[in-house]
Amino acid sequence: MSKPAGLFFIGEIAAVCSVSVDTLRFYETKELIKPAHIDTESGYRYYSRENLLRLRVILKLKEVGFSLSEIREYLDGKEQTGQKLAELMERRNLIDQAIEDLQIRSVRPYDLTVSEIELPERLCLCRTIKARDSTHALLAIGEFYDEMIRNGIPISSSWSEFCEYPDEGLLNGEFSSTDFTVTACLPVEEKSAPQGAVRYPGGPALTVNYKGNYCDMWKAYEALSEHLEQNHLVPSGNPQEIYLEIQADGFMDLNDENNITRIIIPVKAS
Repeated sequence: MSKPAGLFFIGEIAAVCSVSVDTLRFYETKELIKPAHIDTESGYRYYSRENLLRLRVILKLKEVGFSLSEIREYLDGKEQTGQKLAELMERRNLIDQAIEDLQIRSVRPYDLTVSEIELPERLCLCRTIKARDSTHALLAIGEFYDEMIRNGIPISSSWSEFCEYPDEGLLNGEFSSTDFTVTACLPVEEKSAPQGAVRYPGGPALTVNYKGNYCDMWKAYEALSEHLEQNHLVPSGNPQEIYLEIQADGFMDLNDENNITRIIIPVKAS
């Protein structure tokens, strides 16, 4: 069967893009792509090189999570470029966070490697707790969560919840498990942040991704303290801890050797 010069059969275009002919026809029904030529007698569709390039863009956008309606608006210029760019940046940030989370979970037991990171700005609803012990602290933090849920305050997905320890003694080897102060920090969205939300500035920080029981976590603080001294760095904020291994029922076994805690020390920019 002959075809117009410079054009291709639908099967040829589908094959080089690794999609089925049915998929390409479906994209036609969604007005994502239009054949360069349709034979009025046979109904055969013929595609151009330009069609191929557009199809490749469609497949790339679909792969990163765009819906077909979003792709059509994007390609037809009906959606503002700035808005779509912001959405793409947000998706990239979430992917980066997922990668980082998996890297943290793969840490070896009692690995005390100190890493340099860049903290984002975080807006948090906070609750400071004067804890008698770790059990009391966990119960109080759980009540804070419950209160936030009952009040319908959305928790931001842009950063993990964390606990801040306004205690300079942690970096000086003083690791107390009784009568300590902890501030629970739940990240919230700017648009729905309640009055009194605390803004934590972005900037450089040190971190240790510690896997081991909570009672031995002073070793991670010791490693951070040594790194600060050796590199002439000065903390710019209080220690922060992110707990990754909390069970489905909310329980956390402080003696579990598989606990993963991310310890963060903000530092002044050099």
